[in-house]
Amino acid sequence: MTDLKMETEHELGESIAIDAETARGPARAGFRGSLSSVKSMPPWVGSILGIILIVAAWQFIAVTFFSVTGSVPPPFEVFGQLVTDLTDPIFWNAIGVTATSAAWGFLWGNLIAFFLAFLVLVIPWFEGLSVQLAVVCSCIPLTAIAPIVTLLSPASSRTTSIFLAALSVIFTTVIGTLLGLNAASETQLDVVRAYGGGRFTQLRKVRLIAALPSILAALKLAAPAAFLGAVLGEYFLVGVDSGIGILLLAAQATAASVHLWAIALICAGVAGLAYFVIGRIGRLVAPWSAGDARAGEGF
Repeated sequence: MTDLKMETEHELGESIAIDAETARGPARAGFRGSLSSVKSMPPWVGSILGIILIVAAWQFIAVTFFSVTGSVPPPFEVFGQLVTDLTDPIFWNAIGVTATSAAWGFLWGNLIAFFLAFLVLVIPWFEGLSVQLAVVCSCIPLTAIAPIVTLLSPASSRTTSIFLAALSVIFTTVIGTLLGLNAASETQLDVVRAYGGGRFTQLRKVRLIAALPSILAALKLAAPAAFLGAVLGEYFLVGVDSGIGILLLAAQATAASVHLWAIALICAGVAGLAYFVIGRIGRLVAPWSAGDARAGEGF
């Protein structure tokens, strides 16, 4: 009798487990289907949803925590000010001036970075020193060195802005270039050596091609850094009355929070545009690079 009871309970337990698993089946299928549909959505849908969430959080913070001080204005006030600013030629002139300084800094900083990275191919033991120099450039406090550069620069020059823009890109480009150059296949290098090719031939035929994705990824990150470095440098300029940094100083001096946030959005937009442009150039130059292709799909 006891054995029969235990067998009945065992069968009942198995039946309940099977029924529960059967009931969970459609739920799991529905969850997997929902997850699959989310993954199959275009990247721009996720970007739009992210922007909506950020704006909603911004609005909530503005009307709750900063409703009295107004330090964080509501987003739509900032967007309205942004539209007004973008119709003012003064702002376009400021963007152009700062972008020019950033472009010069981007050029000089990357030239220095490429020199440090490619010198390693000629002097292999220089790699450690090259990385250390890049780290030093990254660790130097910009706000501490900027006044010194300003004192050493001629009046009314934009040297400080260009210098900080250059300093902001060196580390990223050095590390990206070194990683790319070291990514070359030893088998391919051996083939070049077997045919009598030297270091320059290895560089031209193998290393540059292998390094291209890493270099382009580094340049993509360096472009917005150069612009933001140029903006920071304008805080310390003497005898200069144009540039995004100058407009930021003026907005701070008058405590115009809405105006200040609008300028900050302009800075973010220009930096994002620089990232986008370099990314697109990278996809054109190296379409075989899967990493660059994925990086540009969200735009």
